[in-house]
Amino acid sequence: MSGPPTAGPPPSVAPDAPDVSGVPDADTVIQLIDVRRTFDSVPPVHALRDVNLTVRRGEHLSIVGPSGSGKSTLLNTLGLLDRPTSGAYWLDGVETNGLGDLERTSLRGSRIGFVFQSFHLLPYRTVEENVMLAETYRRPRPGRGRAGRLARARQALERVGLAHRAGFRPDRLSGGERQRVAIARALMSEPALLLCDEPTGNLDSENTESVLNLFGRLGDQGMTLVVITHEEAVSGRAHRRVRIRDGRLTEEHL
Repeated sequence: MSGPPTAGPPPSVAPDAPDVSGVPDADTVIQLIDVRRTFDSVPPVHALRDVNLTVRRGEHLSIVGPSGSGKSTLLNTLGLLDRPTSGAYWLDGVETNGLGDLERTSLRGSRIGFVFQSFHLLPYRTVEENVMLAETYRRPRPGRGRAGRLARARQALERVGLAHRAGFRPDRLSGGERQRVAIARALMSEPALLLCDEPTGNLDSENTESVLNLFGRLGDQGMTLVVITHEEAVSGRAHRRVRIRDGRLTEEHL
């Protein structure tokens, strides 16, 4: 007599698998439901496979994985730079798959702050001018007109501990200070999510520690952080860690 049928591979699910019955609650910033991303080629490339992920408000999540694992595709999906082939992505209560390009751009600009390995600061601008540039190419939000931009930039610099460097140019700053300027710029929109791609990749150990300490303070203030990194020391500072391999996510205990 044959035994029960063998189950196929499990979907890529982190703990607290999403409730697919309706809209996520107000404390859910990221919810991916059965997300797949397949690139047409011969043979097809399955970059994301049945990914389910929930990130709550104020949580600090790290995503680790080797080259070619799907990290970049996941980053582009979370950052609304790419669309899933199938599945659903909710960002801060908004179901994103049905949005047009302009709506996605607007949502990305208002809800996500990006931090990259390269700081992308303009060398001929002062620190506060670099931070202010975050609002230059973004549609103004109610109550956040041009008149208050300088005050908001200074407040963001205060938040990252660099108010005393406001009038400096980037070439007079350390690598850690330049990354903190980039973080201040990302905070200008008061985002629901800070999405960081290898944020310490260009930093020495001392400056890495200063940036990680800043992430800890932002987390204590309720900021939601998703940090994509290959560095174990960086991922170990998060509340949770998920590993991506062959397009599938698995949760790891820290």
